[in-house]
Amino acid sequence: MSTDRVALRRTAALFVVATAIAAGVVFALPAFLIPFYPPGVFGVLVRLKLFFATLAVVLLAALVVVYARLYRDVPTGFTRGLLLFTVALLLYAATANPLVPLLLGFGPFQPIGPFTFLPELFACVAALVLYYQSNT
Repeated sequence: MSTDRVALRRTAALFVVATAIAAGVVFALPAFLIPFYPPGVFGVLVRLKLFFATLAVVLLAALVVVYARLYRDVPTGFTRGLLLFTVALLLYAATANPLVPLLLGFGPFQPIGPFTFLPELFACVAALVLYYQSNT
């Protein structure tokens, strides 16, 4: 089997597993952790945000594993930059997930808290890593 087919199969398998995990989080966990979902369009939007944020966390976690293995085999500045960039994106996705503040004790109606700025902080770190990599 060609390398391209193996890569495509692995990517498709990762996407299926990540989608299943994200769907499981959306349909199973909120029943235990969130006593209610807002009715109407807002509730649908919260579920979609939860789904895509969880999907991103799973996909980025897999990418961190791949880049960590790559960095172990080829410890260059570029692979280190890829790893740091992916970790920053993973932290962004994790802190943007609406479930994380609830798990850490922040209520859904607290307008101000660390999760107000943390996702953007990690996005800034990711942008700085890319900028540094582009100038080396």
